[in-house]
Amino acid sequence: SPKNVVLSQVTGAYGLGFGAIEFDWNAWVAYLDSPILVPFWAHIHIFVGFAAVIWIAAPLTYYLNLWDSKKLPIISNSVFDKDGNFYNTSKILTKEYHRNETAYEIYGPGFLSGGFVISYAFTFASIASLIVHTIVYHGKTIVKQFRSSLSEKNNDIHAKLMSHYPEVPEWW
Repeated sequence: SPKNVVLSQVTGAYGLGFGAIEFDWNAWVAYLDSPILVPFWAHIHIFVGFAAVIWIAAPLTYYLNLWDSKKLPIISNSVFDKDGNFYNTSKILTKEYHRNETAYEIYGPGFLSGGFVISYAFTFASIASLIVHTIVYHGKTIVKQFRSSLSEKNNDIHAKLMSHYPEVPEWW
């Protein structure tokens, strides 16, 4: 039904993609990379993250109307004004591409769709979790290797093997 907004939001090319089956190899490998190269468990992790963000968090954000997200598309990477129209940057920029403060106060800030904001939030959270995971699970090893590299100058087997060859002259 072309006039059913909810149906178009959860299906199809511009919605959440429920029920859409894609048989094009390029579509499969565009986001997840090749299933031949990446382990199966990594694909499962990516799919679970996708489902959490796109099929759970984004619809909740939209239908609970967080951040007035019902004025905007459910998922879009475009910037919108307060009325849900595309943000017209020419209204707030001078000819030198500097922000006109008076025009900005009148026109207002740009808004992102709730699904896009949630996607960004999960992306930043994954970067933070990567850093925390590295510190918690590998921190002792990293500190140990760093200290040993400073204290023991001859602990690198590659440097030891290369020491048998003459230095390359600077002019070379």
